[in-house]
Amino acid sequence: MEFKHDKSWENLKSIYDLKLTAKEAWNKFIEFHEQTNPKTYWTDLKNIDIEAEQIELKQWLEKLIENNPLPKETVALWVGLLKLEDNEMKVPTIYLVGADTYDAEDIDWACEPTYLPENRYGQPALLKEIDEIAKTDENNYEFLDWILPLAYSTFTIDELVRTKLNKIIFLKHHSNINVAVGHDSGDYMNLSTIS
Repeated sequence: MEFKHDKSWENLKSIYDLKLTAKEAWNKFIEFHEQTNPKTYWTDLKNIDIEAEQIELKQWLEKLIENNPLPKETVALWVGLLKLEDNEMKVPTIYLVGADTYDAEDIDWACEPTYLPENRYGQPALLKEIDEIAKTDENNYEFLDWILPLAYSTFTIDELVRTKLNKIIFLKHHSNINVAVGHDSGDYMNLSTIS
């Protein structure tokens, strides 16, 4: 059975709207795909340890902002998803930049960042693990490589923004900061604001 891009996208958005914990949302998302396209790797994907990595992601984000404070002009943060070459391998990577404009309907604001912190790139172990699991399905890797990193990043970063980040370090100049996450190639999700 073939995956349906539009159904996966709608499922991602509807689960995101529930504002569950990252682990609950991720499992619900995986179970949806497991029902429509049974594969052995879904169990491996459900067993990833989101909570443990959230601690590391929280520390990385907060340290990044503490060492490179947001300028007064920055009103939005973009968490980008890409793959960087490392020893002839493409490694799943996230990065953080900021902008002095924001538009929920058009991601162009993220294309010209005005806040470029040092050490803005991170390579979360779970994104690598998800990528390795996805590679086991050669026929569907292109689809899995699109939706899984986006879903994982959406759920985990949104939970960090809503419940775990030390918001004071982000809100020195504004009462809220907009946040979005997505692939540099286009697909993205607007997340909860830091407020």
